[in-house]
Amino acid sequence: MNRSLIALAGIALLSAGLWLLGATRAIADHLPTGWPTPSADGVLLDREGLASLRETGWWAPAVMAAGTVFTLLCLAWAVSRTPVRGLRPTGPLSTARTELGLTALEDAVCEDARRIEGVARARCRIALRRTSAHLTLRVWTLPGYAAKDVLDGLGTVSTTVEHALHPRELNTRTRFSAQRHAAPHVR
Repeated sequence: MNRSLIALAGIALLSAGLWLLGATRAIADHLPTGWPTPSADGVLLDREGLASLRETGWWAPAVMAAGTVFTLLCLAWAVSRTPVRGLRPTGPLSTARTELGLTALEDAVCEDARRIEGVARARCRIALRRTSAHLTLRVWTLPGYAAKDVLDGLGTVSTTVEHALHPRELNTRTRFSAQRHAAPHVR
């Protein structure tokens, strides 16, 4: 929406400027009677008009100040539109002034999940939002174990992550798969 509005405003201003550039003489015939009419070979700001503006003491500082303010406003707008991303994602821990790399937290969560009896392998991903965090676990159980056998242990792992990311609400999504039995190949 925002980009579309800016694009439409830019196209409208560009087309209005091009139209005015091409239709200068046609507009001059329709100006109010009190306005001065431009001469056929005249320009908007001729040398005499520019020299008279340069003689006044306020002209140069006013133009420089207006240009500087306009440039700073454009720069501030551009910076506010740029997403800020760090090299490595970090999340605040519940203790003050401590940050933990999300990659390290993901590795620790995967290691804790692998230590649970009945888990063959595990993968996890943590995504931080402004007010929440999303933990996605993918767990493969050993043959002979069901998802309900390892669910309590995974709840403990999820609680540990929730305490580590305390200010944020944690949403956990767990996907289970069973590792297949190794069957002998018969020929």
